[in-house]
Amino acid sequence: MTERRPSRPSRLPRRRRLAAGAAVVVLAGGAWWWRSAHAPAELPSAACWSLLTRADLSPLAHDATGTFVEQDTTFGPGFSDALQPRLRPVAGDQDCEVRRDAGGTLVRVLVREMDEPTATGHYGSGAKASSRLDLGADVQGWVGASEVGLAIRCDTPEGAGRGRPYVGIEVGRGLNPSPATDGTHRAVLDIALKAAKGVVRDYPCSNGLRLPDSVPESAGNFPALDH
Repeated sequence: MTERRPSRPSRLPRRRRLAAGAAVVVLAGGAWWWRSAHAPAELPSAACWSLLTRADLSPLAHDATGTFVEQDTTFGPGFSDALQPRLRPVAGDQDCEVRRDAGGTLVRVLVREMDEPTATGHYGSGAKASSRLDLGADVQGWVGASEVGLAIRCDTPEGAGRGRPYVGIEVGRGLNPSPATDGTHRAVLDIALKAAKGVVRDYPCSNGLRLPDSVPESAGNFPALDH
């Protein structure tokens, strides 16, 4: 009688298990990369003189990724690299950006004092006349495709002493400036109004400014392109 040798166990199941395990590792790594590459942008909880919140910034982020921080880009006498916690009447520009370290500005807010001719020339009825901003009788301004500019009179001892009783405010978005959605337009207008209210509160303005509680739907007619 011929002795039968015990059969060797098949290696196929083990190979299949190894292949399946490798596939799981690859898929998990790919999923981690996809989530990392497409994670929503991390936005600061408070930015630009503590005026802006994540809710203000979120409509501007769209599908942006990465971590955004505020940066004070103000230069001039009396300024330091530190972000200022509040707006205040100063001779120079007050300039804030929310941006990524690797590049890409989400929004820029500029606040500057000026005399009446400059305010009228930059923000009055003769400036960007086809895209007027309507926030009431106490506001002059215009609306561009990716930015908003306005001026208000704000009486302070400092401004009067320099002959510059007006404050100009410009808000521009940086990521994918065109085309923009209605939500983006609204966010830029909301930020501009918030900045104006911040000036009135923080300077403070002694004259009785009348600003709307919120931006009316008819406030801005955004053109297709800045002009």
